[in-house]
Amino acid sequence: MKMVKCFKGHMYNAEKFSSCPQCAAAEAGGKLSDTADTLQDEIDTEDPVTVKRQVYEIVGRRKVVGCLICVEGVMKGQGFFLVEGDNDIGRGANLEVVLSKEITVSRKAHACISYNVDDNSYILTAAKDKTDVRYDGNNVDKPVVIESGKLMSIGSCVLRFVAFCDEEFKWNE
Repeated sequence: MKMVKCFKGHMYNAEKFSSCPQCAAAEAGGKLSDTADTLQDEIDTEDPVTVKRQVYEIVGRRKVVGCLICVEGVMKGQGFFLVEGDNDIGRGANLEVVLSKEITVSRKAHACISYNVDDNSYILTAAKDKTDVRYDGNNVDKPVVIESGKLMSIGSCVLRFVAFCDEEFKWNE
């Protein structure tokens, strides 16, 4: 099954449909249940600022500042770029770091790494209700400054953080 996301944020099986069946049904005035086997409307994976982020990324203003590499878990060996500003981490396709195969990670933002261009710092924050976010062996119950080369865990996924922007390099405006 090849799941893709249309420009309005609906998930659909591209092997079964050539375009989004939910959008097609809405345009034709029909019911969504007429065209889709399983609806995901009960699962809210959209963030209110997603549209703003997508537009921001399309024009290419958010530069890569670091990465996360999965060192333990289902997605072991995969890497994820971090960009300027907030980087929400979870399973939802609308997030910056998508741990889609890690079932112990929330669909919504489970954690966030923020890069502050002014002081060249990276801050890890856990979502309010998440108690399984750890950094360097300690629970993250308040925002914590993170360092390159250190490990963090989100659910049962262990990630190594590697900074690109640091004391030696910073993007020029």
